[in-house]
Amino acid sequence: MIEFKNINFIRDGDYILKDINLKINKNENWLVLGPNGSGKSTLFSLLKAYTIASAGDIEVFGKSFGFDNWNCVKEKIRLVSSTMDKFKDVLYKESVYEIVLSGLKNKIGIYEKESEDEKNLVENFLRDFDFYYMKDKEYKVLSAGEKQKVLILRSLIARPEILVLDEPCASLDLFQKEKILNFIEDIKTNLIYISHDISEILPTITHVVLIKDGRIFKKGKREEVLTDKNLSELYGLNLNIEFPRDERPIIHVLRGEGK
Repeated sequence: MIEFKNINFIRDGDYILKDINLKINKNENWLVLGPNGSGKSTLFSLLKAYTIASAGDIEVFGKSFGFDNWNCVKEKIRLVSSTMDKFKDVLYKESVYEIVLSGLKNKIGIYEKESEDEKNLVENFLRDFDFYYMKDKEYKVLSAGEKQKVLILRSLIARPEILVLDEPCASLDLFQKEKILNFIEDIKTNLIYISHDISEILPTITHVVLIKDGRIFKKGKREEVLTDKNLSELYGLNLNIEFPRDERPIIHVLRGEGK
């Protein structure tokens, strides 16, 4: 489904990504975990061509970047990240309904009248996610958690084959964070979840890649990667992690230096 081969990305003479090799298959939900500034977001911005690799190859759905039509690849991937902030002047003028509709049309802003079929599709979609009652609310009056949910719904309505969520809980308080994580758990689309926060590891995650200083530190099945030793080395802390069945982890920071 997605394969990064020998990816390097250099900015101002410094390696942001170095020797990245990663393959993501269908029906796998991946967590991309690492400290802030480790290159996690940069790696997955390559999929939408927001950033261009300095070296290496990317294949998605059998298409090669630079050789095949990448627009058809981008249509199958939806990315929710802080890059949406640059459109806030447009978003703040729109309602929940209009923003979700814009995802159906893959545009920021609505500049044409929707069809009756599109109208029904969006309204039924909002009902399915128990958000119809918010449809006429303006984006600017929503809470941070509600705004994040709207942006995720905007991506989901296009029925992407892959949904990439880049730090979806950043800036959310504990209550809003729990609501968003519970919402994300119910998403059935192939998921790539990018985070710096161990507490956000969802039970639906099947595979994990740990990234540190622009390099892949560990990758593989979650039970093989999410060990005390690996996570302690990743964060430079002495960590003990418990994984209750079908629950998110419990994290203990122990005295002493990281392993």
